[in-house]
Order: sequence, then C-alpha cells, then structure tokens
Amino acid sequence: MTDGTDVTRPNISRIYDYVLGGHHNFEADRAAAEQIKQVFPSYPRWARMNRWFLQLAAAQWVEQGFQHILDLGSGMPAQDNMHEVAPDALVLYTDRDPITVAYAQNVLGANERVRYIQADMREPEPILAAADEFFQGERRVAIGCIGLAYFLDDATLSHLMETLHAWAAPGSVMAFSHASGIARTEANRQTFEAFKRNGAEMFLRDEATVRQMVAPWKVRECKTLAAWLSMEDHIGETDREGGDADMIGLILER
Repeated sequence: MTDGTDVTRPNISRIYDYVLGGHHNFEADRAAAEQIKQVFPSYPRWARMNRWFLQLAAAQWVEQGFQHILDLGSGMPAQDNMHEVAPDALVLYTDRDPITVAYAQNVLGANERVRYIQADMREPEPILAAADEFFQGERRVAIGCIGLAYFLDDATLSHLMETLHAWAAPGSVMAFSHASGIARTEANRQTFEAFKRNGAEMFLRDEATVRQMVAPWKVRECKTLAAWLSMEDHIGETDREGGDADMIGLILER
C-alpha cells in the first residue's frame, strides 16, 4: 500500500481495520476490502484470529515477565491491544502508514509506557534504533510479527528475521503468523490478484518453508491458529477456501 497520505488509495492497515469492524478507514480502504472479500470471503475471520493470537501471545509474555514489547506493522489500535494486555510493559508500536500512526498517537495520548512510530519493517534498522532509545538499551524483548510475513518477499523476510535476531538478546521471543497450505487454485489466484491490485502482493509458503524463513530464530512451537485458539471445530471448508488453506502461529525464541 502507499506510504503517503493520499486517502484515495487503499492502505493495508486501514483495510485490516475495516474487516475487523473498525471505523478509522476511508472509502478507498472499504472498497478494496470488499473487492478482497468477494474472492476471499473468510478474510475477516482470519484477520480476527490473527488479532486473537497476538493477544494470547501478549498474555503469555506477561506471565513470563517480559517488560519490553516491540510490535511490527501494528495497524489501528483496537480493543485489548498489547499495552492493555501488558499494562506494566513498555510497548513500541510501528506502522508505515502516517494516517494510522497519527490516529494511534492521538488515541494513546500521554501514556508514557507506550510509543507509536512511523517506520517500515522492510527497513528494520531505524525501528531497532528507536527500540534501543525507548527501551533504554534493554534487548531482551518480546516481538510481535503477526499477519505480515506473507506480504514480504523471501529476501525481505530473511533480512528482517536475521536483523531482529542479531539485535535481540538471548531469551527474546517472537510471535509470528503466516498463511500456509494454500494451493494454486483458480480461487486462490483471484485472491492474490485482489490483494495485488490493492498494493499488497502475497507470497505463498508452506509450513516447511516458513520454518526455514524464520531462521536463525528457533521454533519453540508451531500450530494452526485454530489450535492455538481452541477453534478447530469452528473452521470449515469454506474458511479454507475449499482446500487446505490455513494460518499457522509460531512462537520463536532467540
């Protein structure tokens, strides 16, 4: 999606906000979301499951004592966001869309334990510099990378994973999600084209490839989002686009 402030062009953060039932989006975002939903009707369900997985991970981080959280591609603030699940932690949110960031900063107000910056995860170095400043040099962190990786090509995703791993201290963890098991059917081709027309190209990867792409992070646990959320009985063939489409969630460790 565009990085500028032209609201006549859709932005993936605001499309995501719309399918989650939010109100901080524009006509171009709503039109793009409806185009995607025509060929990918289950998109809102998977978007909500990504959000719930992130909330689940944040709750685990609280139990594990993490006090520093870095969230990539955060999108619009929503109910039960990370700083609400982990109110005692320092939370650094990021997004590349200036409208999203401006709105989020207004919503978050003067909360000194939360910061929201405009930055692109495809160039992680400035994000990590901001994290060093906000976290006062603490690098044992919990990182959120949810619903993002399938919009990054192999080289960009590898660079992101390697850079985060090199920066983070031992004991750091990451919550990571990725689409998986997507066959090259005509219906799925239409889905990918719909995203691409709206500036968000998707990249196919099976679970084995995803495990390779997150290296040098170690995979502590990997299972479907439905399994993480105890929703296996609620996911049907239509949600899987008539095939084996799924979304996996990984907990990675440094």
